[in-house]
Amino acid sequence: MRFAFTILLFFITAIAHAQSDSVIVKENLIRLENALIAKNYQDMQKLLHNNVSYGHSTGWIQTKQDVIADCKSGKLSYHKIERSNMYVAAISKDWATARYTGIIEAVGEGKDIKAALHVLQVWVKDKKGKWQLLARQATKLPEQVK
Repeated sequence: MRFAFTILLFFITAIAHAQSDSVIVKENLIRLENALIAKNYQDMQKLLHNNVSYGHSTGWIQTKQDVIADCKSGKLSYHKIERSNMYVAAISKDWATARYTGIIEAVGEGKDIKAALHVLQVWVKDKKGKWQLLARQATKLPEQVK
């Protein structure tokens, strides 16, 4: 009986831990997007993994340095990011995925951008136990925003 109780307690603890990690990843995802809009480079530094692959629906891929430099220079300036249907899953204690649909409004190389997107992100824990974005890929949804 004691063994069964120990196993049950282990699973309950693992599930609770995964749920709290999912909440933290969701909060960090929102924090990163707010940092992109507000041009908060300090938060970008903390939340983007050094080896991040930041993929756009156009096929354009950015590194951590690219994301920050392009935001600073105005090459890409985010104005609004609306999310819906967000799903975050802590797959293990060290990595999680996030998916959502959304609408993005930005200016890229002087041109207004408004697009309906589906976004997939992969988050990992760094050596200090902080969640960081390792990969992001967006695809355009069939029904484009006008």
